[in-house]
Amino acid sequence: MSTLESLQHQIDELQTKLAFQDDTIEQLNRIVSKQDEIIRLMQAKFSLIGDKIQTIESNLPNKAFNPDDEVPPHY
Repeated sequence: MSTLESLQHQIDELQTKLAFQDDTIEQLNRIVSKQDEIIRLMQAKFSLIGDKIQTIESNLPNKAFNPDDEVPPHY
């Protein structure tokens, strides 16, 4: 194999590797974008749940709940 053929073979290998890397990077980018969207939706839902909990807590009587004060149903 001549030097020119060897260099051409190396170039072909590098181009093949680059094509696979480009594809892998694109796949990872899609995955990260989808995960970002999922995280944002979860954050929004978590915020809504927090708001609902605060609303419920603000509507409760001022007496703090103490499980020790409660009588179990079998007594």
